Amino acid sequence: MLFSRTIRTTLASAAFTTTALLIGCADPAGRYDDFEARDTTIREDQSSGEGGGGGAGGGGDNCLPEAGAVDGDFLFSLSAYLNPRAPILFVASLTTQASDGGLSFSLTFQPLVAADRKTPTGEPFDVGPFELSADGTFTAQLPTLVVPGDANPISGSELEATITLTGGSLCAPADFICGIVTGTTARPLPLNLKGSAFAMERIADPSSYPAPVINCKRDPANPLP
Repeated sequence: MLFSRTIRTTLASAAFTTTALLIGCADPAGRYDDFEARDTTIREDQSSGEGGGGGAGGGGDNCLPEAGAVDGDFLFSLSAYLNPRAPILFVASLTTQASDGGLSFSLTFQPLVAADRKTPTGEPFDVGPFELSADGTFTAQLPTLVVPGDANPISGSELEATITLTGGSLCAPADFICGIVTGTTARPLPLNLKGSAFAMERIADPSSYPAPVINCKRDPANPLP
């Protein structure tokens, strides 16, 4: 029994150390308490399509909006699976264009300061256009992006990542779009982002952003301190 307890203690200690190194935060102990439960839940959601598959508004043949009809600004959350309730936030400006008898879309991302979730920081960057399927789904492989340290709530370090957004459904009225995130980070540490998620919700009032959610289940982000 003593030997068994020693093995369990050693494994738990190793897991704690590894997680602390990966997330690079100042207070890893507080985040580790529920890490394993979060990780299991997120991976189960991904498998079932709840945590990251598909966007709001349904989906189905001929659900695409008219070009320009759903354009506007969205609060976009990028939730890394290691600490999903501390997402990196952007204002994402959506534009849609007619394309080869169908529809494509582009996004302009403006990072937001993590401390208040509303102040722009760094330079905006454009991605797209990306083609939409008849049912509104898409795969958007983004170019390498660099996010300023003050927009990174996990470590506060500048982030460099190459990611792909999949599983989303951009169907009218397209007020809420969500899906899964895959890819890797190069800085501050190399990480595989498999199991991460994104969610983007329309900003109806530019003076008051919606409370950020982190996945298709609309789980809320942690409140600001």
